[in-house]
Amino acid sequence: MSVNNDDIFNLILASTVHDMKNSLSMLGESLNVILNTVDKKKLTNDTKANYGVVQYEFSRVNNSLMQLLALYKLENEQLPFNPNYVNVNDFFEEQRLRQLHLLEAKNIECKIDVDESIEAVFDECLLSTVLENIIGNAIRYSKSKIVLSCVQGDTTNILVLDDGPGYPGNMIEMAGSYMQGINQSTGSTGLGLFFAQKIADIHSHKGKNGSVHLSNDGALSGGTFEIRIP
Repeated sequence: MSVNNDDIFNLILASTVHDMKNSLSMLGESLNVILNTVDKKKLTNDTKANYGVVQYEFSRVNNSLMQLLALYKLENEQLPFNPNYVNVNDFFEEQRLRQLHLLEAKNIECKIDVDESIEAVFDECLLSTVLENIIGNAIRYSKSKIVLSCVQGDTTNILVLDDGPGYPGNMIEMAGSYMQGINQSTGSTGLGLFFAQKIADIHSHKGKNGSVHLSNDGALSGGTFEIRIP
C-alpha cells in the first residue's frame, strides 16, 4: 500500500502538534507551581500585568494547537464525538476555573448567569475547547467583566458576553465564513471562530446543525459570542 507525500506530511504535522501541546502543558504546569509558591499580595502591579500576558499567550497557543489537532482529526474522520447530557452551570464553572489565574491577573470578573437545573446535549470536551479560546479572547479585550449565559428554546444557546469594544463589523459580517478573517498585519488567523463553526456544525438534531453568531448588542454593551446547539 503506497503512501503519498501529503499523507506523510499530515502525519508528521499532527505528531509535531501533539508533541508541542504536551511540552506547552508541562511548561504551564511548572509556571503555576512556581507562582503558587509566591505571596501574590507582594507582587507589584507590573509583575501581575506581565503574568497576565504570559498566561494569556500560553492559553492562546495551547488552545490553537488543540484546535489544529482536532481539525486534523476531523478532516481525517478520526475526531471522537461524544454528545451527552451536560449540566450547563457545572460546565460554565469548569470553564471559569480553567481561566482563574488569567482572570485574577487581569482583574476581570467572570459571572455565571444560568439556571442551575438547565441541561443540554453536546460534546463537553469539544465545546470546552471552543469556549477556552472565546473566553481567553474576552478576557484580553474586556474592561472588567465577562458573563457566561445560556438560553434554551428550539436550540440551546451558549453565550459569552464581555464589556470590551465589541467585534469588528467585518468579522460579524463574515458569519459562516470565518477563515476569511485571516489578516497578516494583525496576526489574526480566524482559527478560533472557524473551529467553533466546525464544532457547532457537527452537532446536529432532526436535520438541523449548530451555528455560531457574533454581535455587539449584548447586556454588557461589548462583544457577544453565541453558539447554538440544536
